[in-house]
Amino acid sequence: KIREKGSNIWFLAEASDLLEGYNPNDDPDSPDWLNSIDDLKTLSKGMDIFDVWFESGSSWNSVLRKRGIGFPADLYLEGSDQHRGWFQLSLLPSLGAMEIPPFKALLTHGFMVDAQGKKMSKSGGNALEVDEILKTHGADVCRWWVSSLKYSNDVKVDWNYFKVAAEDYRKIRNTIRFLLGNLSDFNYEKDKIDFNKQDKYSLDYWTLIQLSKFENETLEAYSNFQYKTASESIFNFCNGTLSAVYLAAVKDRLYCDRKDSKNRRRTQTVMYKIADSLIKFLAPILVHTSFEAYKSLLAEEKEINVHFQNFPIPQKFESNTDWENIMEIRSKSLKALENAKEEKGISNPLDAGINVEVKEDIYEKVAPYINDLADLCGVSRFNIKQANEMKVEVIDLGDQPRCERSWKRDETVKERSNGSVLSDRDAEALGL
Repeated sequence: KIREKGSNIWFLAEASDLLEGYNPNDDPDSPDWLNSIDDLKTLSKGMDIFDVWFESGSSWNSVLRKRGIGFPADLYLEGSDQHRGWFQLSLLPSLGAMEIPPFKALLTHGFMVDAQGKKMSKSGGNALEVDEILKTHGADVCRWWVSSLKYSNDVKVDWNYFKVAAEDYRKIRNTIRFLLGNLSDFNYEKDKIDFNKQDKYSLDYWTLIQLSKFENETLEAYSNFQYKTASESIFNFCNGTLSAVYLAAVKDRLYCDRKDSKNRRRTQTVMYKIADSLIKFLAPILVHTSFEAYKSLLAEEKEINVHFQNFPIPQKFESNTDWENIMEIRSKSLKALENAKEEKGISNPLDAGINVEVKEDIYEKVAPYINDLADLCGVSRFNIKQANEMKVEVIDLGDQPRCERSWKRDETVKERSNGSVLSDRDAEALGL
């Protein structure tokens, strides 16, 4: 009846009209006391809040089950005031009629309050207009801010919070921009590098291990509706693993190696994997940025929409505890470089070399990784040898010839046939 006439029929029709066409003898679930149509005349129509609670509480049936959308729902989402409201009034009819809850999972959120913890309202004069926020910061910044909230509690809203979100957004956007900008000459199917045994000692392989950890952590967070954890994982991966370590270390090879050198292509292979994964994980939050970034990544397949893609399946890469020693050496080397700025006046790390002494057992573990240590520390030269205890020494290379192309002062820098002062690597890249 409601489907035909709308919910107001409850108020407009008589009880006999509502029950028209119903025969208890044809209903195996009719109560024992109801034996004939005449017994229906004893029933009266209730005039309580049936229309509000029963309509919303049975929406699982009319919206999901009857339309074949999927029952039970994956998630019921509402505020904390609905534990005795919509959540409860949805649960009871579903248990009664279907013997199961109408949802697989239930999520409760808090409410918006101002910076002082007071309820936000227009009448109170402390409400922020959404249109004004969007006009100032844009939709993606606002969405990033929402993702960063611990939504189970009441949420404080203030303009300063959106400024912080905007700074985070710029960091993520610039990371994606760097990745895409350095993949402009890279075709994954044609140019990718398959990692061999020796490649596992590279910084590129370390980054694949970190990518796998990031993917597992972020996927788990999304799966458990922990969006704050997901956004923190994304930001930390961009700001820490990528910007502070990996991308800073590989700039030299990206800009100065021969275009198709193995080192450069191997790094681009990793950067492509990172970009593909990062953009997909960002898609539920930064919907516009990820849409545009994915089209840029797949320039030859622009009809593909990131919002129709699945999250990446985390790849497994063999972890390696040797990298703990490498990163400890890097940390102490960077600290020594910082001290050298004041003590030796070395302002540019490329004007420096680093000599490190380590114990024999550590040396055996880190020696295979020596090729990437100079780039990891941002210096021109890096040497490591055995000793009784660990020691880091910064060498001033300011009086050594400097490559005019990469600004490095390695042992191979010399004047070339065309008069340029270049390292062997840079001379090769220029065909000299």
